[in-house]
Amino acid sequence: MPLYLLLPAAAAAIYALGSIAVKRSLKEGVRMGQSFHLANLVLGALFLPLALIGWREARWDELWRPATMGTVFFVGHLLTFVAIRRGDVSLVTPLMGTKVVFVAVGTVFLAGRMPSGPLWVAACLTAVGIFTMGLGDLRGGANLAFTVLATLASALFFGLCDVIVSAWAGDFGAMPFLAVGSVTVSLWTMATWLVQGRPRFFPRGPGTRWSWAGALCIVAQAMVLGIALALFRDDATGINIVYASRGLWVLVLVAGLGGFLGNSEHRESGRAFLWRVAGTLLLTAAIVIAVLDRARA
Repeated sequence: MPLYLLLPAAAAAIYALGSIAVKRSLKEGVRMGQSFHLANLVLGALFLPLALIGWREARWDELWRPATMGTVFFVGHLLTFVAIRRGDVSLVTPLMGTKVVFVAVGTVFLAGRMPSGPLWVAACLTAVGIFTMGLGDLRGGANLAFTVLATLASALFFGLCDVIVSAWAGDFGAMPFLAVGSVTVSLWTMATWLVQGRPRFFPRGPGTRWSWAGALCIVAQAMVLGIALALFRDDATGINIVYASRGLWVLVLVAGLGGFLGNSEHRESGRAFLWRVAGTLLLTAAIVIAVLDRARA
């Protein structure tokens, strides 16, 4: 297995932990806007030093490229938080795996690179697995429909974001590209905060520590995944298929450590949780196909 695929695998595990922490903070009274803005500010602050790596070689005359990526990321990130607030993380996170399909298609149209046959099979198998995960929730009504649509829209924007990174970051300068894109996200969050009338920015109360934990995890996994996409841009689809294992990770964490993490979805969801587990088998098969295909490349 190519060692670089360990990067998206690690990012997937960290993301799963972060999404559970965010959900816990929302349950304990932290407003969605506070948790969202906090994550975006931490993102910009931690990514900014990356601009020093390759600063002189970066193509600063094309600043609009990383700024575009940051804008797309901001919209996708907002939709993710909306979905997590309305739905279970054991549903939302696996559904986010549909991003791999958007990446596969976007790679063809924007980057001009055709993924291999096995990767297309893996991408489609991922989509089927994720659909299976949602079978037990089909009676969720309007709330379920809103959660699913918000999650799919988020996956679409994040998929486009990943394609942009893999297509443009190398030419601009990989690390400065990620830094500028992330600072753009922070600027957008400040602008949104001003439009909202400057409400209390930082969370307070019992959910504060969970909000910070979620923000740090989300930023950490974004750094790991962003670096993987920027440095190994010829394999955006393979990287995202491995990254889709975050759906598997979140189910394992909810079932195994739900009590410690303050998450009882595996008990409250009943049979729906079993469908989500069944879907992970298909998802795991897709990941194995992707890894074996990359090993032969």
